[in-house]
Amino acid sequence: MIYVTSALRWLIGLPLAALALLSITLMAMVLPIKVYNRPGRALLRGLVWLFGGRVRVEGLEHVDPAQGYLFMSNHVSLFDIPVLGGYIPNLARGLQAAEQFNWPIVGWFLRAIGNIPISRENARASWASMQRAAQIIKNGTSVIILPEGTRTRTGGLSEFKKMPFHFAKMADVPVVPIGLSGLYRFKNCGSWLVRPGLIKVRFGRPIPVEQIADCKVDELRLLVRERISEMIETP
Repeated sequence: MIYVTSALRWLIGLPLAALALLSITLMAMVLPIKVYNRPGRALLRGLVWLFGGRVRVEGLEHVDPAQGYLFMSNHVSLFDIPVLGGYIPNLARGLQAAEQFNWPIVGWFLRAIGNIPISRENARASWASMQRAAQIIKNGTSVIILPEGTRTRTGGLSEFKKMPFHFAKMADVPVVPIGLSGLYRFKNCGSWLVRPGLIKVRFGRPIPVEQIADCKVDELRLLVRERISEMIETP
């Protein structure tokens, strides 16, 4: 039965997802971010609902929507993007794998909303992307990074890359750890099946700038990984 219902969800959901992403793309082309951000977030939340996701958000009291942050989350599923984009309350843009910007419709959407491509192979290009992200933060917009760099194959945390934490020390804003649970069962990278259910988004307490400055890169990497590990529920 799961094969039939998953096929139906993709059959119905993909055209509607494309329509939603194109709608946000068009809004982003003609409207300021503060104007299209709210309806854009609503459309992303609608996509998750359409595929059967019920989202529970915890820890929002730790986040000031008017403050700029560096959000760091575990990387679980293709649906990480609409979940984070739909439920982070701040104006935020993401650092994402450069190849995703070549996908039809998705790539147009990512460029239009101002997300930043980051190369997995070219360290110099990656650093240039980090500098661009730092400028975005200086202008008051938060940035989202998934420090594992690729989706989990097991449902647990993979090793975190070092580059995001060099950036965290440069960005001069608090780091907010986010733990995503339920997405591995919902839709993982090893299967096309979609299993409707509960998705939890947990916001941790921000790590203050002073503490970030006192940490070495590896210490900060381990600290953020530990904070996220405490918030997620592994399959």
